[in-house]
Amino acid sequence: MPKYEYVSKKEYQPVREELEEIIKKVQCLVRDEFTFQFKLVGSGGKHLITREVGGNKGFDFDYNLILNCDEDYYLYPDFAKKTLMKAFNEAVKGTKYDYPEDSTTAITIKVKDKNHSKIIHSCDFAIIYYPDLEDDEESYFKYVRHDKQRDKYTWEIRNCSKNYDRKIEWLKTNVDGYWEEIKDEYIKVKDANNNPNKHSFQLYYEAVNNVYNRN
Repeated sequence: MPKYEYVSKKEYQPVREELEEIIKKVQCLVRDEFTFQFKLVGSGGKHLITREVGGNKGFDFDYNLILNCDEDYYLYPDFAKKTLMKAFNEAVKGTKYDYPEDSTTAITIKVKDKNHSKIIHSCDFAIIYYPDLEDDEESYFKYVRHDKQRDKYTWEIRNCSKNYDRKIEWLKTNVDGYWEEIKDEYIKVKDANNNPNKHSFQLYYEAVNNVYNRN
């Protein structure tokens, strides 16, 4: 089983700043078609950035690109994905990043070593939108998924995680040192995970549940 370690802010902060400069270039490139906001999510959004000790995949970031469009645009997930792919292709020029990859649920860019045998760091950009819901309650969002076998793009539903936010608030109020306990638990959960299809945000939720249940 692989072991994980935390990446220091000194190491990951310049990477985050460069990524957000790339995103801002993309915003300019697509603004005649649509606009979007961006949000750092996943482990990066929680300052829990990890990498495998001695591994060759480095560390990664996850951003949501939140579309601001007329409803008609949401009928065409392939248009959103292909427009943004083209813009990222232009925006990474002159940087250390390879050209973007059309991943199943994201656009992925990577920085590799000079032999292209090791990933130094990478970033996934998920394309999402929030449906119009009553009382502005964001209980779920939709994201672009690319079925590569059929070469078909669809909008898929993912539920939001408000229940976990409530658990964090409870721990913050009632448990001294709750965040260090979550950090320790998150590393343990990552070290013990044997499901390669589990995302970091799922492991984070598992760690929060474990700490909450213990307390």
